[in-house]
Amino acid sequence: MGIFVKGRKLWARLKDASGAWVNKATPFEVGQESEAARYLARRIANATAKREADMRASQADDGSVQLRTFAERWLKERRALGVRSISDDETRMKRHILPELGDLDLGDVQSRHVRAFVLTLRTKTLRNGEKLAPRTIRNVYGLLSTMFRDAVAEGLIATTPCVLRRGVLPAKADKDPAWRSTAIYSRAEVERLISDRRIPEDRRVVYALKGLAGLRHSEAASLRWRQYDREIEPLGGFALEHTKTGVPRRVPVHPTLARVLAEWRLAGWERLYGRPPTDEDLVVPTRNGTERAKQEASTGLRLDLATLKLRARRGHDLRRTFITLAQVDGARRDFLETVTHGPRGDIMSVYSSFPWNALCDEVAKLKIELRDGEIVEFPTTPTHPSRYTAVTGAERARRRWPFPVTRPGIEPGIVP
Repeated sequence: MGIFVKGRKLWARLKDASGAWVNKATPFEVGQESEAARYLARRIANATAKREADMRASQADDGSVQLRTFAERWLKERRALGVRSISDDETRMKRHILPELGDLDLGDVQSRHVRAFVLTLRTKTLRNGEKLAPRTIRNVYGLLSTMFRDAVAEGLIATTPCVLRRGVLPAKADKDPAWRSTAIYSRAEVERLISDRRIPEDRRVVYALKGLAGLRHSEAASLRWRQYDREIEPLGGFALEHTKTGVPRRVPVHPTLARVLAEWRLAGWERLYGRPPTDEDLVVPTRNGTERAKQEASTGLRLDLATLKLRARRGHDLRRTFITLAQVDGARRDFLETVTHGPRGDIMSVYSSFPWNALCDEVAKLKIELRDGEIVEFPTTPTHPSRYTAVTGAERARRRWPFPVTRPGIEPGIVP
């Protein structure tokens, strides 16, 4: 919070009415610091007054706040703060928490209500006749617990009701115990996903980022060209800014992934989006130029696996495959953990820093190659086929995707 200089203008950093930090240009220039300070003080007072007014409007005459009302405001604040799990949070709140607890006042919710809610989740039957997975139940409870902790921090309640006896929450286990051993791709399957030209090229790049660098979906979706340093040796690297742990890390770029990205930046990106990419552009945006949602990416992957006649798996399994196959090819486990997860929380990990050359050597041990030479027929309309070749470095013609896209900007799958 304060005044800072940008060019000749004075800018203010403050929280807006939703509680999110924002930078605002003031009407003043360098030399008018006192006027800018008074301007900032007025903006802070106005934002604070609006938050208090919103809080009063959501309270009943006795000061109570309905859980549903607080939850809606709380989710809006989380979205404004850029919480990366917000889409999942909103879904869990709408599907599970609000139907059971939404009509209660925030201060009336007790531990017995939360216990009954968790037990209801454990017996809940979905439309397909299946039960909720243990991890899903724990994620829903975790969201509820976080919301009540924030309510305590705001002074709306004295203590959180999210206190359960041992055994009420299900153990951390997969819904299908045999599933995890099959949640992996073979080496040949990864090579097909990043090479087969029946798959839209931007999706092939996404699969390469996950399968050859071990990136999470959020890390791949938010990656920008400026974060890719091609000049460092012996391998280029990604400087990841938005990670699950909140700790930035550097990831070596596998030689095969470097080939994919070089071809993508030189020709493919421009051909798909109609202009050359800039350093601030996302590496793999949607057709609307926005970050890819995890749910939409999962839909595309299912279509692509069906096109290749491969069994269904998740995008996150490509990250697991990267770690597994690299170890099979001789890479050290501790080095791969640093690349994919960053340092552990223990003191020895905090004080350990592997040399960049050593990390690159371990990543380069992974034996994944591009399958070159395939050209297939793509339809330019769903019923009239014509020649549409895959991306090559020599092709420079600007071509836009000829099919309708979904509202979030994801292309449909095409089966030639």
